[in-house]
Amino acid sequence: MTDNDEYAKLSEDRCAVKIYPREEVAEQWEEEAEDQNISLSQYLQNLINEARSYRQYGLVSTDGSQKRVQELQEEIAQLQRRLEEKESESTEAVSFDPDTLKQEVLTDQYQSLEEILQEIVESGFLNDVLLGPVENKLYFLAAQDEVQYERGFGWKLSEEEGGAA
Repeated sequence: MTDNDEYAKLSEDRCAVKIYPREEVAEQWEEEAEDQNISLSQYLQNLINEARSYRQYGLVSTDGSQKRVQELQEEIAQLQRRLEEKESESTEAVSFDPDTLKQEVLTDQYQSLEEILQEIVESGFLNDVLLGPVENKLYFLAAQDEVQYERGFGWKLSEEEGGAA
């Protein structure tokens, strides 16, 4: 059979591509194709398409994987910084109804900001607003083993975090 006879059997939308692997590699491909019940041609096409997908999505790099590893490490560090920033922010904004200020705190007499704050703290208006975020943060810190809780006593720094023994 000549090359021309081989090409004559291909449909119009197909072409032949020749590769020259080592004999043992070609045998391995043939075995793997047989295991999958597909032709060697289909097996190689599947492998090539799979490799192209890996390369396209950055899972395999033609210029070495070390550069990709470094990029991923930098991205992880950046995400960790962002997470720490978010954790340091309050989980809820501390706010309350302005009418509470007008009805319960302010009077017809001038008051300094310190006096207004003292009145708010003493009145307990912020207890409900602060309770959730503070409690959430304490449980988060306890999960990180940075604080400890004991019923009947309350919260304290973990001994590894500098709390008293």
